[in-house]
Amino acid sequence: MEVAIDTIQNLTTLTLLFGLFSAIFWMVVGWRAMRAHEKLADSMEWLARQYYRKEQDSNASKIE
Repeated sequence: MEVAIDTIQNLTTLTLLFGLFSAIFWMVVGWRAMRAHEKLADSMEWLARQYYRKEQDSNASKIE
């Protein structure tokens, strides 16, 4: 009977460690994805500003 209890305790410990590892792993993956998305959004915002400035400059030169 002691062997069965030891086996259950070992499996419980293994399951808890796997769950902890899995949770930390997916938090890291999510954090990296969020940072990548923020960089992409910042780059798109910068490109939009550059395009808008070019349009404003070309429209100003057409008026003059």
